[in-house]
Amino acid sequence: MHRFTLALLLIAGAVCCMPPASAHVEDSARVILISIDGLMPSSYLDEATAAQTPNLRALAASGLWADGVVGVLPTVTYPSHTTLITGVEPARHGIYDNQIFDPEGRSNGAWYWYADAIKVPTLPMAARARGLRAGAVTWPVTIGMDLDYLAPEYIGTKHEESLSMLRVLSRPRGLIEAAEIARGKRFAWPQNDRDRTDLSTFILKTYDPHVFLLHLIELDGAQHTYGPGSPEALATLARVDGHVGEIIAAVRAAGHAENTTIAVVSDHGFLPVTRMVQPNAALKEAGLLTVNERGVVTGWRAYYHASGGSGYVFVKDPADRPRVAALLEALKRNPANGIREVWNAEQLAARGSHPDAAFGLDVVDGFYSGAGHDVLVKPSNSKGGHGFAPDRPALHSSLVMAGPTVQRRGSVGVIRMTQIAPTLASILGVSLAPDAGAPIDLKPVRSSVAP
Repeated sequence: MHRFTLALLLIAGAVCCMPPASAHVEDSARVILISIDGLMPSSYLDEATAAQTPNLRALAASGLWADGVVGVLPTVTYPSHTTLITGVEPARHGIYDNQIFDPEGRSNGAWYWYADAIKVPTLPMAARARGLRAGAVTWPVTIGMDLDYLAPEYIGTKHEESLSMLRVLSRPRGLIEAAEIARGKRFAWPQNDRDRTDLSTFILKTYDPHVFLLHLIELDGAQHTYGPGSPEALATLARVDGHVGEIIAAVRAAGHAENTTIAVVSDHGFLPVTRMVQPNAALKEAGLLTVNERGVVTGWRAYYHASGGSGYVFVKDPADRPRVAALLEALKRNPANGIREVWNAEQLAARGSHPDAAFGLDVVDGFYSGAGHDVLVKPSNSKGGHGFAPDRPALHSSLVMAGPTVQRRGSVGVIRMTQIAPTLASILGVSLAPDAGAPIDLKPVRSSVAP
C-alpha cells in the first residue's frame, strides 16, 4: 500500500472514530445555513431562472422565502456573512469590510480572516456554549473559531501549497484527509464549490452537527467576470443549485430531514458596471496622498479605501476634514465622476458602518470604485459588482428557508439581514447579542402562492 494512502487511512480512522463533541446533548433540532455568494432574489422568484434553480424553488415551495433582504453597508462578503451569524451591523460586530485598512500595503492585501476580530456572539459559538456541535466550511472570518468541525475560508495564493495551510487551520486534525478518502480523491487548489460541497456532505454524514455553515462562492466570481444575468452566470447558478440539492439529499440520507431546518441565504445582490472612479487620484492631486515612483503609497493625510460600489475616506488630522469634505462634494457635483452620495461620519454611524471613517461614498449604477490613484475615472476591470448601499433593490440579498420549524408558507416580503441569525438562534434555543435584529415569525399565516 502506498505510504500516502496508508497515512490517510490512519488519519481517517482516528478522525471518524472520535466521539462526537458534546455527545451528551439530546437536542434534536438541526440548522444548516448555506450562503450562495451573490445570489439575487430573482434567482428563485423569476420564471426565467426556473430551469437553473429547481432545488431552490422546491425548498421555497415547502417553506418560506424573502422577496429581498436588505443587507449592511458595505454590501460585500465579509461584513455581510458576519451579520448573517450575529444579527448586528458591521459597526457592532467589528468586521467593517473584506480587507483591513492598510494604505501602505504592509499586510500584502490582508482580509479580515480571523474570528477573534468579531466582537459579539455568533450563532455557532452560542450553540457551542450550550454544548451543541457546530461546523463550518469556507465561512468567512472563521480562522481560529472554536468549532468542532471547521475548514475556514482562506484564500492564500493560487499555488497548491496553500492547501497545506488549510489542512493546518482545519479541525479536527485530519478532517481534510478523511474527507479526501471518503470522496476517493485529493482536493485541489484553489478550492471550488465541488470541493466545498463534498467536504460538507462528509461532515454532515459523519458528525451530525447541530448547526452547520457553508459558503459557496463561484456564482459571485461568474457575475464579477461576465456580469449578472450572463449565460456564464446562469450556468454557474445551475451548478450551485445542484450543490444545494446534494446537501439536502445528504441530510435525508442521514435520516435527519425531520429535524433539520435548511436556510439558503446570500450576502448581496449585483449590478452591472462599466466605469470606475478612483477618488485617491483627486486626493493625490490635492497633495493629501503621496506615492513613490512605483506607485506605492508613502504617506497620506486622506485616503480612500474602496469597497466595490462604495468606500470610505479616512482623514488623519481632523483639521483636514473641511478641506476633504469640499473636495468630495466637488467630485460629486460632476456627473462624469459617478458619485451618488457622500456620507459624513454621523451618517455612516446611522448606517451601522465603519466607525473610524471620516466620510463614505456611494457610486451610481454602472460605476464601481477603486483605490487606485493613476486617473480619476477609467473603465472597470469587472462587468459586475456590489458593495453599493444596501437600500438599492438590485443589492438585496436572499433567503429561502424550510424545515420542521418553518410552519409559515410563502413570501415574508422584504426583511433585514439582521433578522436571519436571531431566527436560527430561536430554533436552536440559543441567544445572541441583546441588540440583534428581531426574529422572523415562523408561525403559519395565510398561504401565499409559491414561486
